Amino acid sequence: MGTTNLDRLFKPRAVAVIGATARAGRVGRIIFQTLLRSDRPVYPVHPSEGTILGRRVYKRIEDLPPDVDLAVIATSAEPAVEAAEACGRRRIPFIVPVAGGFSETGPEGQALEDRLRRAVRDYGSRILGPNTLGVFAPRERLDTIFVEHGDRALGLGGGVAFISQSSSVGVEALGIESNLGFGLRAFVGLGNKVDLDEVDFLDYFRDDPRTTCVALYVESLPNGRAFLQAAGRAARVKPVVALKAGRTPSGAAAASFHTGRLAGSDRLIDGAFRQFGLQRVSDEEQLCDAARVLSEVAPPRGNRAAIVSPAGGYSVMATDEVERPDAPVALTMSRLSRKTEATIRSVAPPFSSMRNPVDLTASATDDMTIAALSAVLEDEGVDIVLCMALFAPPGISDSLIRRIAGLASGATKPVIVVAQFGPFTDGHISRFHDYGVLGYPSVARGVRAMRWLVERAQIQARLSPGP
Repeated sequence: MGTTNLDRLFKPRAVAVIGATARAGRVGRIIFQTLLRSDRPVYPVHPSEGTILGRRVYKRIEDLPPDVDLAVIATSAEPAVEAAEACGRRRIPFIVPVAGGFSETGPEGQALEDRLRRAVRDYGSRILGPNTLGVFAPRERLDTIFVEHGDRALGLGGGVAFISQSSSVGVEALGIESNLGFGLRAFVGLGNKVDLDEVDFLDYFRDDPRTTCVALYVESLPNGRAFLQAAGRAARVKPVVALKAGRTPSGAAAASFHTGRLAGSDRLIDGAFRQFGLQRVSDEEQLCDAARVLSEVAPPRGNRAAIVSPAGGYSVMATDEVERPDAPVALTMSRLSRKTEATIRSVAPPFSSMRNPVDLTASATDDMTIAALSAVLEDEGVDIVLCMALFAPPGISDSLIRRIAGLASGATKPVIVVAQFGPFTDGHISRFHDYGVLGYPSVARGVRAMRWLVERAQIQARLSPGP
């Protein structure tokens, strides 16, 4: 597939909503009303309604104007198949049937899905789904999702292309992560993958200049070789992070029931992911955490980590996390130079720790933190820095957010922040994100972010073009 094939899916000239209705709370009403926020024509289609939200209703798909590039079908399964066939005959390029009730339900549903597949073959349209929430592309102001999904918090857009076989996993994870600041390029709910699948979107987002990281949630990989090849092509040019569910026998059985397809051997998948440069995570929080940092922060040149903190206990925990012997990617605590230690000694209380981890104690101030962080960033023995931005010390103010961001933006080394401040933690981390700094609400999540960056650097070195 060429990378331009999906342009009209994300940037349609006009959208038709088949099954749009004036009845509040119905899926067709929600999708139609949401799409009206975009700056493109949206045409409602319903056989018996005259107007919906003041817009003229088209009685038949055949009556639609010629500029429709995307048809969202908001009906139950069997009528959705008939509508998809009509859209195919109408040569509408992209069709999104949101309904479930297909192969995941048994033989009758499988027969309906086979009809959808024939519609693609016979007419040349492309189908996303069925059993999907569709697509959400903030900068294109395109949103077919009819459940709550943090769309307002994600509205500014960003670089993460989030491809999810389960729409619910994707939107719930994004909704939670948006509280911390998340730059979304696009969300794609694959659903039952009757036509378009991971390969199509991996190839598209690989060459999309706005995409800086691809995040994947998958349960079944019926075409595993093609998937790995596409993921490997993408991983050569941008990070690809994946959550493959169904790792245990019971989980694999549940995945098979959910998708109507068999899940593959987890051990085989784990090795294949590593070979092709995918960064594997174990849950939806890690998927979003990894995508956040990999999409916005350049990898370090090495794995030597330094820690700056106003609390000794957090310094100890962070050091333990950095040097975890069972970690999949090794980090090591850097040894600070005498010059760096002397600089810290000149600004910190005498009872502070000048060595790595740098513990400024609860006497830390904004100025002290910035001076210590600056000295550590200038140290040739440091590759990546974890800065504990804890706002309980009386000498620390909210202005530290802006000052850390100003220092980090001019640095040649990654700075990851761990911020905590009771009920205000998410707000502070979101403000860090607004200033271009990645923050996490716990030591473990912050150190994992560092590890993902180091892993990405290793993947780049291994996959870089050579003889």
